[in-house]
Amino acid sequence: MDRVSVTLLSSSSTAYLMVSCFLLTLLMLLPELKQKVILRSEVLQALRQLIASVGVTFGTHEDEPVGAASHALEKPAPGPKNYPIIGALKELNGYEVPYQAFSDMGQRYGPVTALRLGSVNAVVVNGFESIKEVLINKALAFCDWSEVQKARRDMLVPHTFPRNYSGRFDELNTIVVDEIGQMLGSVQHGTTVAIKPLVLSICANAFSQYFGSHRFEVEDPRFQQLVRNFDQIFYEVNQGYAADFLPFLLPLHRQNLRRMDRLAEEIRTIILDTIIGDRYERWGEGSEPRDYVDSLIEHVKAGRGPALEWETALFALEDIVGGHSAVGNFLVKAFGYIVQHPEVQQRIQAEADGVLERHGRQVIELTDRAEMQYTEAVIMEALRLIASPIVPHVANQDSQIGGYTVAKDTLIFLNNYDLSMSPALWDEPERFRPERFLQQGRLVKPDFFIPFGAGRRSCMGYRMTQLLSFSIIANLLRAYTIAPIAGQDYRVPVGSLAMPEQSYVFNVTPRSSCC
Repeated sequence: MDRVSVTLLSSSSTAYLMVSCFLLTLLMLLPELKQKVILRSEVLQALRQLIASVGVTFGTHEDEPVGAASHALEKPAPGPKNYPIIGALKELNGYEVPYQAFSDMGQRYGPVTALRLGSVNAVVVNGFESIKEVLINKALAFCDWSEVQKARRDMLVPHTFPRNYSGRFDELNTIVVDEIGQMLGSVQHGTTVAIKPLVLSICANAFSQYFGSHRFEVEDPRFQQLVRNFDQIFYEVNQGYAADFLPFLLPLHRQNLRRMDRLAEEIRTIILDTIIGDRYERWGEGSEPRDYVDSLIEHVKAGRGPALEWETALFALEDIVGGHSAVGNFLVKAFGYIVQHPEVQQRIQAEADGVLERHGRQVIELTDRAEMQYTEAVIMEALRLIASPIVPHVANQDSQIGGYTVAKDTLIFLNNYDLSMSPALWDEPERFRPERFLQQGRLVKPDFFIPFGAGRRSCMGYRMTQLLSFSIIANLLRAYTIAPIAGQDYRVPVGSLAMPEQSYVFNVTPRSSCC
């Protein structure tokens, strides 16, 4: 330790500041220390790393702009003070959703706010124009775009964005309707139903069949394990931990990370044994791809375009099949809103009854979306209120946002929560009002409503989310009426898609007017 460091550490004000930061860090850790997965040895190791990190982080000045270079022409973004070790993490304390803190920062500092979260330099972007600058106008500067990324997206597009009335669209419709029919047939009349296992099973088998041409029996233990593992991983990655920004805390999570690795390995084994089987070995030149799995195999074996290793292809497949967890968790929340608003459920049922009567059918199909605009509005309103965050971006080069300097490797948070909940953009934003998306009976989506992001890195699964959500909500409610159970809590958590394993349970009653 050099002489300057010793002088700093021996000063009373410095010591006071260090103790304060240390106590703040411990306070932030309390929820994580309560987890059963954390061992005493892991706590001690984390504290040792904390002490070791002081020498690295202590030199940060409170008023130093994050990511600002010394050049006079560069304009650093304003932001809160950064403290040793924790940076500005204390600014997130006391909020139900961290993105609510980002909205307050926007009020205090403007549309672009610079801060340090632990050891991570970050920028928070508020407002549609500034967010659009990141996602669209300067997309290449704020994403990890590559030829491999482009190839993966190009392979996905025919499957995740099937054109209406195309062969893949009709195939998806058949798969989803059949799967819903089988699952609803298992629902006993006049009983209670846990909605999460029901919708996750429908979504998982729909994804497996559509992308991999394999259907599981619902009672198959491997299928149940696949759904459970994906859901546990999805829930975990949607939890915010201090270790995300304070690397010295990672020892506290080693046991949990090992558990995630085990779950992922089990998923890989099940997918190889069932969806893949011997398809890779049997694939030959001239074979015609029939699904996403075939497209991946063809690309790997043909060796054209950017190289794609089989291991990378399997990760891509797991990402897509695992997308059913996001759709399923969203549907759980959507039904949570619906069960709290009987008038909404009745309007959906009236729309479904009208379609079935006009077309002489007993099931709602994907082609009926145009005739069920209110049901579509319900889905959009649920997406708005949940306000799931847009995946953070990383600056891959020195750039600017709103005229402010953003250094390479800065983490970019896009405050979609503010776009979804701002009183300046929405009338009574806290209320569940699907009709806000309807004008003269037609669905209208404001430009600033971007629940799936925008630009090159927009969510590749958003159309699948819309299609499956429509079919499942419409077909379940055309057959049954769901009602709350006395004493149950149906409040819907916002700011994240993930729901606990034990979620909503409904009373389910068959509709006498159905079909």
